[in-house]
Amino acid sequence: MIRWLTILALTATLGGCSTEPESGGDAGSAVVVQAVAGELLAGSWPARMAHDDQRSRFESQDGWRHMFEYDLSLALVAFSVETDPRGLSRVHEQLAALYTQGAFLAANATVEAYGEGALETDPDEVVYLLGVSEFIRGDRDAALKHFSEVAPSSVFALRTGLWMGVLANPGMPSLEVLTSVSGTLGEVVPGQEPAALPVPHFELKEKSEKGRLMGANDPTALLTRAAWHRAAAVQAAPESDQAALGQFQLRYGLDRSRSSDEHAALELDDAWLFCSSNLSATDAAFVAEAMTQGISAVSKWADKSVLAAAVAPAIQDGKVDPQAVMDAGFGLQKQAQRMMADIAGAEAGFHRPFAQRARIAVLQAGMIVADANDQYRDAGILRLNALERMETVGVEPVFALSVAAWDAGNRSPLRPEEILHQFRSTYPALSAAKAPLEALHLRRSRNAGPANPVH
Repeated sequence: MIRWLTILALTATLGGCSTEPESGGDAGSAVVVQAVAGELLAGSWPARMAHDDQRSRFESQDGWRHMFEYDLSLALVAFSVETDPRGLSRVHEQLAALYTQGAFLAANATVEAYGEGALETDPDEVVYLLGVSEFIRGDRDAALKHFSEVAPSSVFALRTGLWMGVLANPGMPSLEVLTSVSGTLGEVVPGQEPAALPVPHFELKEKSEKGRLMGANDPTALLTRAAWHRAAAVQAAPESDQAALGQFQLRYGLDRSRSSDEHAALELDDAWLFCSSNLSATDAAFVAEAMTQGISAVSKWADKSVLAAAVAPAIQDGKVDPQAVMDAGFGLQKQAQRMMADIAGAEAGFHRPFAQRARIAVLQAGMIVADANDQYRDAGILRLNALERMETVGVEPVFALSVAAWDAGNRSPLRPEEILHQFRSTYPALSAAKAPLEALHLRRSRNAGPANPVH
């Protein structure tokens, strides 16, 4: 209930969080205060891409144009192992993150609809769906409790036995284990996208006089698809880049155990950085540590990472100040625009969108640090502000799905439904999250009184 009330307050608060004008203007017409040290920013991908010779490799390949436009579906078929193995690996890594967040969205909606919002007429089989969902949410004890309540005669009995085996081992289940639960997606072949399973996966009978059938989808299917794409990313990436791939996968992964480790800054080809929320190679290492270490990671990386340096002044009295993060993001945008104009000798049309992505990256980094510092509301302000900023440069589907999952965890279904509607025609497998979201929406509506509207 506390988080639900928090999200309503955040939505109302967000509109007043941004105070600077959004109009462009001349990047050189005003004094630009340095948000980070110039030598740090010079090593970022926006600054380096201001050099024509550095940018040309991305301009000549359709796959990178689709990546810039956040269309992973088109980028997948535009790349190949022969022409750009790193680009192809990165697309698969992003698709793995997309379906991981789709699974998280389905899990949160399932728990809030059939756990917190349970009805006496719910089919007994929903305990299996709750078990899978709690595992995805990271609560193995709750998952074990739900799985132990699945009847031996249940349609989910076999799947439950396989999941009990998963719980007996640490870490995330392998692709082989997941396919034994939800069915195979076929041989892992980089450059391909397996066909989506038709929905609903199951029809369960409600415990009502009419015994109506309720469509239900197993979130395991989305986890399996994520694991398939993760395996494809590994196959496509050069052997020398496997460590980089593993580091990038931590940002949206469900298994945070590796985030507790120390991470070295790796030598990265620009294919891993261009258009990403990591502005430099050191940012990837910083983010990996910040997800669990929060503020301590900021102080450790502030002299090496662009994002850590930008966030560092926003750490005040042991907490992240969200307004200061937003100010830092705006400052970095202006500094980056000025630097790109200086490098190129004049302003160019791509400078502003590149700099805007740098600004969004700062908001996301501050959000990650605030989350790790247990500042739920402050992280929410930055999360929503980052999503709002994306409306000017294109909405990144992975981040948008992560916001939808966060919303569903707050029992707030409307924005997740809009986000899911926006992307599921391009990524049909995401339709598996639709049924629990609709159930959550319906149950919120039933419980909303005249003075308690559904937001």
